[in-house]
Amino acid sequence: MDDSYHSFFKLFAKISKKIHSGREVTDILKCIVENITDTMAAKGCIYWILNHQKKIIATKISHGFDYRSLSETDYQTLLTIFDMSKPRVFIKDARNDTRIPDLERLGKRRVGSVTGLFFDILKPYSGILAVYFSEYKPLNSREFELVSALGEQGALALQKAIGYDEKMMGVYRQIVEGFALAIEAKDRITHGHSQRVATLSELIARKMELDEHEVKNIYHAGILHDIGKIGMEDTVLEHLGQLSPNELSAIRQHPVLGAKILSPLTFFNEIEPLVRHHHELYDGTGYPDGKKGDDIPLGARIITVCDAFETMISGRPQIPKKGLSFAIQALQEGVGIRFDPKIVQAFFEVIRENPDVLDIKGTMESSLALLKKDMANLADQNLFEKKFSNGFPANF
Repeated sequence: MDDSYHSFFKLFAKISKKIHSGREVTDILKCIVENITDTMAAKGCIYWILNHQKKIIATKISHGFDYRSLSETDYQTLLTIFDMSKPRVFIKDARNDTRIPDLERLGKRRVGSVTGLFFDILKPYSGILAVYFSEYKPLNSREFELVSALGEQGALALQKAIGYDEKMMGVYRQIVEGFALAIEAKDRITHGHSQRVATLSELIARKMELDEHEVKNIYHAGILHDIGKIGMEDTVLEHLGQLSPNELSAIRQHPVLGAKILSPLTFFNEIEPLVRHHHELYDGTGYPDGKKGDDIPLGARIITVCDAFETMISGRPQIPKKGLSFAIQALQEGVGIRFDPKIVQAFFEVIRENPDVLDIKGTMESSLALLKKDMANLADQNLFEKKFSNGFPANF
């Protein structure tokens, strides 16, 4: 390799130009792995982009010898081979390293050393770059600097692309959410329901110390949880609490319709399951899929509690609104049956700490004692007694 760094700077400038000219990320990563392979006289090079939230390999770009034992590994195997808690990984002898699977008859025996480097990208993404040689070959300091710098350029390209996508997704999300809230605003009784559910859900998610990405998803799902009611007949929505069996069957389709509305919009992929499952119940008796306990997405379980509480204190055309004490007792009676005990506990802490969020400050003092029960013990008691809440109509 040229110790003058001339070839390095020339290559670095070439890739930087691609990034700033708005070229496709895959084109930039391809340029990086090709030039690392050629400049280092390596057997091959692979750049993986990992999505840690979905636990998948989102993108893989490779050049040189198709080392299937690395290039065809899955997400979990890749993390076993490359321990990302370290600054880098050097595999001296890939032929005999048991971490690398033998996915080809001769391929594993044709690679000697492998060096893996790691790159931070915007959450939940990160990058792994591996360069491998036919023989034993540790990178010297200058070679490591070159590979590391080029890998950083790949991460930068992806950060820029994701940042642009996030901005565009934000615009689209605002349009869809604005449409949902506009539809809701036509009804003076339900006006503001979704916004209040979203606000409460966000507060609970923060109280439970979820990461910021998940908090935002839960908030947006709270805004959109009833979007499926756009497809419901007004006569059905006007008779909540007094529905016929056919009307009840129709209203129970609104989570499915909501999920179908969001499904084509890829930027709502993580929100769609929360909308679909926000009427599942902790004991498995909810709808549309009868999911139970932790099989229900956490965000959906949070929205379920907030949706039920807000509905009780606001009322519906055929469901008189309830007082705070009644609503608290109804939630307590549903702990372990309708609701996740941990979420109800967090919810009570939220409303105790934020009484202004629902304009309930005036009645809070008389209800404080009700908030002090231990939810885990209460769940055991409710399950033993099979005590269902009177606060929820059968067709809620």
